[in-house]
Amino acid sequence: MSILSRTTMLATLLASALVSGGAAQAAPKEINWGSVAAAKTVLFYPGQTSMEWILTGTDHGGARAFKKNDRCFECHSEEAADMGTKMVTGAKAEKTPIPGKRPAIPLQVKAAYDAEYLYMRFEFPAGPHSPVPFAQGGKMDPANEIKLAMMIDGGKVDMAARSGCWTSCHSDNRDMPTAPAAAALGAAKGIDTKAGFVTKYVPESRTQFDTTKRDNWDKVKPQADLDALLKGGSFLELLRYKSSGASEHGYILAERVLKADPAVAFTGKKDGANWVVTMTRKLKADQPGAVNLEAGKSYVVGIAVHDDFTSGRFHHVSLDLKLGLDAEGEIKAVKQ
Repeated sequence: MSILSRTTMLATLLASALVSGGAAQAAPKEINWGSVAAAKTVLFYPGQTSMEWILTGTDHGGARAFKKNDRCFECHSEEAADMGTKMVTGAKAEKTPIPGKRPAIPLQVKAAYDAEYLYMRFEFPAGPHSPVPFAQGGKMDPANEIKLAMMIDGGKVDMAARSGCWTSCHSDNRDMPTAPAAAALGAAKGIDTKAGFVTKYVPESRTQFDTTKRDNWDKVKPQADLDALLKGGSFLELLRYKSSGASEHGYILAERVLKADPAVAFTGKKDGANWVVTMTRKLKADQPGAVNLEAGKSYVVGIAVHDDFTSGRFHHVSLDLKLGLDAEGEIKAVKQ
């Protein structure tokens, strides 16, 4: 089935899912992507760098500039591939390198919108298979050759405007340097650790944010405070596509909350030597943890790709990028 046919089918399913109170939204459009300009960026392998790492001068030479409100993008946009090389080889901030893993992935992003929907198209080259020596069969997630995710900041998460998704990445997350031992996880309150690890979170959800001990994972604020943060917009919206076919939607606050959601529709397939993934999402937020998108405004986004059947932190990520709906941004969405 062609990408156009799959897009048409999912657009129909999405439209039927968006019926509320007897009134349906207009069906999503079929976008002529050939007429939409592409933004080009580079996703790079981040190793075990975390938000705490970024804020520590002995780890990160740009810590002072970041604290003075410089964006990561402003300093590093021209050297993303070089940074990826240092980390993917284990030369810097990586204790378990995967032999042969590519350091960076070039990504083209196209975006458009109409009165009701945001449309995005992501294209990147498929890479060679590099078996993971510490995963059975060499594949960490055998069911998904790729996963593509995007976070959106609505402007209420303190460091997201400068760091993008890094504000949710911490030293005590899964497979990171100060990740808690499995035996300690049962004492946590306010987060679900049954999977055996701590997921991403934003610092606003903790009662402390210690960048020296880097042990903030269990310092979770009371549920009433978390509810207020969610209502007030202090979260990162998260959208994810799995090549096995799933479209997932959620947010990051005290932890990652992610589930299947018919309000977001992804399609994806290999097209020649490249992966092409498209996304349709309503502009208007209709549930907690979703950002309300408006024409004339810009939103910071972070994009990540898990390629070659990887999972967890073994992905490639973007620097902080701005998505502008007929507004300033590295990614410009144009009204259709």
